[in-house]
Amino acid sequence: MALELPPSSIFSPSAPATISAIQTETTKYEKDLLMKMGTAPNDPITLGAMASYLSLQPNRYAETVEYFERCLVNCCTGGDIRSDVDDSYKLVYSTYVSLYASFLCSCSNDDISDPSFVGDYKKAGSGSTSLLEKIDLLYRRSVEEHDNEPNPINDTPVFLHRNVKDYKKADQMYESFLDSHPEAASVWSKYGNFLKSVKKDVKAAEAAYLKGIKAGPTNVECLTAYAVFLHGTLQNYSKAEVYYSRAYEVDPFHVNNLSNYGLFLSEIKCDFEKSEEMYQRAMKIDPNHHNSIYNYAVLLDSGIKDKSKAEEYYTRCLEVNPNHCFCLYNLAILVEEVRGSTASGKSEAEALFIKAVQASHNDPMTIADYGRFLLVCLDDVERAKKELMKAIEIDGNCVVGNYNLGVVEYNAGKFSGALKYFGKVLKREGNHWESMRWSARCCVKEGRRKEAENFYEMCRKNVPEEDRGGVNAEIEDFKKGGKGG
Repeated sequence: MALELPPSSIFSPSAPATISAIQTETTKYEKDLLMKMGTAPNDPITLGAMASYLSLQPNRYAETVEYFERCLVNCCTGGDIRSDVDDSYKLVYSTYVSLYASFLCSCSNDDISDPSFVGDYKKAGSGSTSLLEKIDLLYRRSVEEHDNEPNPINDTPVFLHRNVKDYKKADQMYESFLDSHPEAASVWSKYGNFLKSVKKDVKAAEAAYLKGIKAGPTNVECLTAYAVFLHGTLQNYSKAEVYYSRAYEVDPFHVNNLSNYGLFLSEIKCDFEKSEEMYQRAMKIDPNHHNSIYNYAVLLDSGIKDKSKAEEYYTRCLEVNPNHCFCLYNLAILVEEVRGSTASGKSEAEALFIKAVQASHNDPMTIADYGRFLLVCLDDVERAKKELMKAIEIDGNCVVGNYNLGVVEYNAGKFSGALKYFGKVLKREGNHWESMRWSARCCVKEGRRKEAENFYEMCRKNVPEEDRGGVNAEIEDFKKGGKGG
């Protein structure tokens, strides 16, 4: 379950009472805009409003691109978004060029090569310009039109570091802008995210968050980002709760804070009832907020233990965001648990694991767990070993990768090799009782009974209650001269 940082969007939607009310309201809004376009088909304001509305709806990428393009073209004197902007539409252009760039970034899921979105982008008739070039052009025009004012520039360095991977230029832009605009609270917040995730400078990141809060004491984006930082990075839970609560008091309808606060309440406080309340509130405000839907699915899956309802919400999340790698991964595990004993269940779970690996962009944990599935559920040792090796090539300390490779080596009779893998797991997680158990078995096979005894004793101290019976029986057999597991 990943923490979600506040997005770059400048929208802060109000909250109708129910999901059905939201759907009714938005449907009427779209109809009203279509009626206006019937009499004024080239009005940039109406076209921009439609693009903004569609950008918040799932699976309407091509239409959104089309309306943003039409809006910007009709603001310009030369019939092209690169040409001069008509004086009467400068404000419209400067607003929607920023929103269009942010939309292209967000729906490409931080990966400009995302095939599903690039396909929609091309279908919308956006010319031969690559998606990366288009976003770069839009951000440059955005900065020019705003004359370096906060709204566009606060997204431009985000684009530079997430998409272009030009960390040096992003850092320079943040510093230059904040030197001349120290009052720009939201930019401090995003700079804190950059310092934390890219430069790995925790101390500087905290200083940036605090400067943002000082500049905007009621800026919910800053309060939420700092709460997430306290929660996920510093693990200062008491202080994190203060800032989540403070953000909630300022704006009880802020979807990202509701989602992250719900995550905190379930993970740290184990207050499932209040966590559920936060997620449901967030989903009423924004029925398509995929992180709220996903986090609620995880709560149902792991906390409330309602597997059927959890599957319903995982599926709903994927309808909104088909490439949500964590959702694909968790749904794969759920299907494995619930239907993994059947051939159709195994096939369904594997298809989800494959999609999760593709969407994760080489996340070692996702790859390793796919390897575990191939080994444990499909008994496909060769394919499993290939995936597990791939995972530890990316992260040599990957616990799932090393543990399962240890099992593969043990089953192949390569006990010394197995011990090396289990040793890596124990170096990373000192209380990993299963690796202690397998290490003991390896030592027994190699005739190193004293070392085996030590591993079994460590295992006995760390094994959870539900597995204690089997472990104790194995230890008793070992003491009687048996060969362990």
